[in-house]
Amino acid sequence: EINKNLETMLIQSKNNIELMLGEIDYLYMVFGINKDVTLQIKRILNSMYFSLEDIWQLNMFKNVLNSISYSKPFIHSIYVYFENPEGNFIITPEGITNFQYFYDKWWFEQYKKHRELIWVERRRIQPYNFTGESIDVLTIYKKIKSAYSNVDEGVIVLNLYHDRIKKLLNLPSSIPEHAMYILDQNGNVLVSNQSDDSNTLSIVLPKKGTDNYLTKRLESKKYNLTFVSVVSKDYLYSIPISLFKVTLVLLLIFIVIAFVASYYIAKVNYRNIKKIIDTINSATEGKPPKEIKITSNDEYGYIMYNVIRNFIERHYLTTRLQALELLALQAQINPHFLFNTLEHIYLKTLALTGSPNEITKMIENLSAILKYSLSNPKSTIFLRDEIKATQAYIELVKVRYKEKFDVFWNYSEDVLEIRVMKLLFQPLIENSIYHGIKPSEKRCGIKIRIRRLKNDLDFLAIWVVDNGIGMSKEKLEEVQSRLSQDFDFSEHIGLLNTNERLKLIYGNDFKLKVWSKLGLGTVVKIIFPINFEHREENK
Repeated sequence: EINKNLETMLIQSKNNIELMLGEIDYLYMVFGINKDVTLQIKRILNSMYFSLEDIWQLNMFKNVLNSISYSKPFIHSIYVYFENPEGNFIITPEGITNFQYFYDKWWFEQYKKHRELIWVERRRIQPYNFTGESIDVLTIYKKIKSAYSNVDEGVIVLNLYHDRIKKLLNLPSSIPEHAMYILDQNGNVLVSNQSDDSNTLSIVLPKKGTDNYLTKRLESKKYNLTFVSVVSKDYLYSIPISLFKVTLVLLLIFIVIAFVASYYIAKVNYRNIKKIIDTINSATEGKPPKEIKITSNDEYGYIMYNVIRNFIERHYLTTRLQALELLALQAQINPHFLFNTLEHIYLKTLALTGSPNEITKMIENLSAILKYSLSNPKSTIFLRDEIKATQAYIELVKVRYKEKFDVFWNYSEDVLEIRVMKLLFQPLIENSIYHGIKPSEKRCGIKIRIRRLKNDLDFLAIWVVDNGIGMSKEKLEEVQSRLSQDFDFSEHIGLLNTNERLKLIYGNDFKLKVWSKLGLGTVVKIIFPINFEHREENK
């Protein structure tokens, strides 16, 4: 990056200086190759006496030169000379003068001595004044050649203020120890941005084996100049060394911070992991875990909270399962006794009446329902058997509510071989009778519709619809809320019972929805998978 900046600045300086030196080309075009102008100047310079026309033309040439000189603040003076025996030449701002009377004669000696067409040199001009001060200038010469031979006919001399050119080398730089030089064809320093050019000449022209400076050179072939940029390598390397030291210090600080942070994190992690292991051991041994406080950024606390929660849920589920098993065993005692008693009553009634009658039919239906209920609760049955058991229940209930309702079944034969859970319909029908039809004053109906889903034949849909009194919006919201909560076994609500049993058998693969409107009736819809037993085996 530094090399690129040095090269850019060197190119910019070269372009600026060449733009100033380029004024000599314009002067050469006006006074060097324009035949009408050169002939008139030659004639005037070779004359001892001037006519009015000569004076007029001379003033015109002087005005042209002065306009160029005054418009460019870096131009000190311009000389135009053609060979003549009188020693006359034109200068700015005076006009025509003679070597006999002019204070600056050094340029003429250089003109005679040099063989180049164009060259640049640094010199001092000592005017006629009382102060004795000289003016430091940079002079560029361009010879005027004969159009027919290579003979020198004259020269155009352009004197530029040295300090103005020096300012162009003082470009804004991010490198404080940056030196720039302009050398002539002999390696002499013409211009430099340093205070003392002589002391820096050895830097510009380093001796063999010297490698303490980074040097960039750029040639100007047109003016036989060399532009040089010099920077001390000690300065260049001081920045990377400083950066390296700062980086090293920061690295050491980061290492110390990382070590301390690692130690702290490891200590915290060890403590948290030990708590987790102790909590897991407590859960395994059945001991109650200790209370753990969780912060917003404590991921281990979050893990332990979940471990404890799982422990509590497992312990709760184990206790709940034991209670359910006890209730199930206790519940089997009375039904077996009742079933045997009903069998005995059925035989006695049949013996007394001598033939089947309404009472024996009721006993027969009640016995069938009781026997159906006492079979393995975990086993599933065909939908055909569930419908048959449900019809026995409906006939038994109709004895009491003979004129209150009718039941309509709607299903196809292809669903009868599907296996479903036991007592699927009875709680729903019971719910319709006691909460919808019994309070109604009209004769009502219950419709049970069974279908495979059209968009998914692996699911069975059941609708239980009644046109009883229905439920208010508040009551419906209460029922829906209780369906989403855990089931309380002390509640004797058929809909909640069915929902809980469906959840235990089908998990999250079933849906139970309730719609109801006061005065119109209630709809209960159940959707569950057909091949759930196969799914459970895969799980």
